[in-house]
Amino acid sequence: MDKINSFFVFVLLTVNFSFSGEIKIYEKVSERGSLNYLIINNLDPLKKYILTVETDKGRIEIPVFEKLVFFPIPYNSKNAVIVNLVEDGKVIFSEIIKVKDRKFPISKIYVKERKKTEEVLERIKKEYYLLRSLFKKVTEKKFTEKEFISPVDKLEISTPYGALRIINEKKRSVHWGVDFKAPTGTPVKASLSGKVVLADNLFYTGETVIIDHGLGLYTLYAHLSEIFVKEGDYIKGGEIIGLVGSTGRSTGPHLHFGMYILGHRVDPELAIDNIFIEY
Repeated sequence: MDKINSFFVFVLLTVNFSFSGEIKIYEKVSERGSLNYLIINNLDPLKKYILTVETDKGRIEIPVFEKLVFFPIPYNSKNAVIVNLVEDGKVIFSEIIKVKDRKFPISKIYVKERKKTEEVLERIKKEYYLLRSLFKKVTEKKFTEKEFISPVDKLEISTPYGALRIINEKKRSVHWGVDFKAPTGTPVKASLSGKVVLADNLFYTGETVIIDHGLGLYTLYAHLSEIFVKEGDYIKGGEIIGLVGSTGRSTGPHLHFGMYILGHRVDPELAIDNIFIEY
């Protein structure tokens, strides 16, 4: 038995099931980098629940506040992950989610390098930790939509999620979002209702809006030419929050659209195309 399969057998053998409620998993077979969710009925309001996602790389823990719980299938997942519902420290439900492998392309781009002075490096560091702290917060559900709304009307992808970035002939990182090609000034819409937690100019992503939809789910809209919302605003799904542009590190007009669940990046294209939220 290989190392990965041994890991999953060990986890399942140590589970003691006792949950009497009904649990529905949206997809029991998911792709790497996808968003998934559980519907958990009959939660005891007096008990504390956590959803864990076990992989051979480690564990993700997600607080459970209501019957709808989003969770990520990590980008580096292999073969399968195990989803556990933990009640007051005890695993009461467990399910194996098979993970389909997928091929990610190589993306080569050329951008004008900006001089990184000490001041610029300090700014980059500050913005990095700001984003990390934002995405770790889990708040109550703020949306009522059943499907994700396309942020631009015409979905013409120039760079997909998961592409391996080579910038100015140097290998950098993974492209953690989807780039939609669109002319400058194209309206950008919120994908779900939520609260604006950032509306600012960032070094890499330029004019950027981040929306907290609750339950640990966030969307990010980058390289905008204009922003129409401000931090603290509550907006509806489909509301125009800004216009497409080419601010920050960008090779031309487009919308960079990102989706995060507790800081874990998932593929927005899969969510827009496949997810119907039942609750």
